[in-house]
Amino acid sequence: MKHLIPCLLAAACLLPAAARAATDDTAAAKKICDQYKEAVIWISGVAKISISSGDSRNPMNIPDREQKFEAVGTIIDPSGMVVTALSNIDPAKIANGREVNTPQGKVTIEASSILKEVKIIMADGTEIPADVVMKDADLDLAFLRPKANAKEAKGVTYTAISLKDAGTADLADQVISLSRADEVLNRQPQVSRGQIITVTKKPRQFLRINNATQGAPSFTMDGKLLGIAVNRATKQSNPVTVVLPAADVLEIADQAKTAKPIVQEEKPKAADDDKQVKEDAK
Repeated sequence: MKHLIPCLLAAACLLPAAARAATDDTAAAKKICDQYKEAVIWISGVAKISISSGDSRNPMNIPDREQKFEAVGTIIDPSGMVVTALSNIDPAKIANGREVNTPQGKVTIEASSILKEVKIIMADGTEIPADVVMKDADLDLAFLRPKANAKEAKGVTYTAISLKDAGTADLADQVISLSRADEVLNRQPQVSRGQIITVTKKPRQFLRINNATQGAPSFTMDGKLLGIAVNRATKQSNPVTVVLPAADVLEIADQAKTAKPIVQEEKPKAADDDKQVKEDAK
């Protein structure tokens, strides 16, 4: 018993400290959410997807199809420029270049998407037509800007997260990640406390953070931006969510500021029909 009493006293002393730490973390999460929640938005649109085989010996006859998409994005400039994970708005990104086994052998998939009716959905529900101005398939980044002549954008003030106000963290560190619920929950802001569970140094740095959402930001506990969550995959593997450091996002964002909208044109249907007729005649 005499040995038990000191242990109980020590445990009693630790409890208030643990409670204070939990309270501090909660306060930090609420502060970050309050400061940046308006910068986390939704993106909607339609993607027309084309899929084929890169091997003429094993052709694939898959009709084009249209698919609606919604994705979370982050406003990173007072002009309203948004960054998101490319794979979340371009369904072909994950499929393109993948290798699949078929009865005829291994086939490399060639996939592409034409994005249409792209809109930024603000926190108050305002839908602003937008242009995709930059893509980086390797980093899984896409940048969008509100259309210059969009009447929906008039008078809108954008809350932005600065990519330059960045911090650093390491393995096992606690972090805060933001997101936004979908339409079922009225697109309300979401905040979660997480931890860095993996750090990749090569070929570049990626942070694996539990609870991170693609297209959304993660922060250090003192409110410094760590980066934006994207998907990372290889030709044979399924995508994994990682956080790309803010400095890497900034490098592409600086180019996107002056980039012209990406113009994607659909092939005339008549041309497709003619091509099919010629192929059938062979």
